[in-house]
Amino acid sequence: MLEIIAPAGPSALWSALLLTGIFGGAAAYAAGQALAQTWRPAHRLVFYSLLLACAFGFLDYALFANPVIPGARIVSDLARLPASPLVALADLARALAGLGVHCAYLLGVGLLAFRRTRVAQIADQYYFAFERKGLLSFAPRSQGTI
Repeated sequence: MLEIIAPAGPSALWSALLLTGIFGGAAAYAAGQALAQTWRPAHRLVFYSLLLACAFGFLDYALFANPVIPGARIVSDLARLPASPLVALADLARALAGLGVHCAYLLGVGLLAFRRTRVAQIADQYYFAFERKGLLSFAPRSQGTI
């Protein structure tokens, strides 16, 4: 599992955790909040988290020489695709696994921020109809007798 997250070795794990874990997580959290505050749908976070994973994968490669997205391997797999498609696709999946792990983490953080912000919006804006039920949920306000 470690070779998927940090293919350059155990020392590269710290750079991946620092960049994607902390800075990428903060960027994904901000993206989730921004989408919720502007009342946009949550499915846009999939695209944004993929962009963030690519950006932080590039930064990890540029700053620490940790190839999260092995470009040469992907190009060689795509070139081998017509000759042996099954082998090329299997190796391509292993090459993109690191990007997928980073993208899934960023998507999770973004969805958490989206839900927290949306619950706060609903509870604050429609206080007469809904009340908070914890950090990530709300429920209809119970109506008393009139």
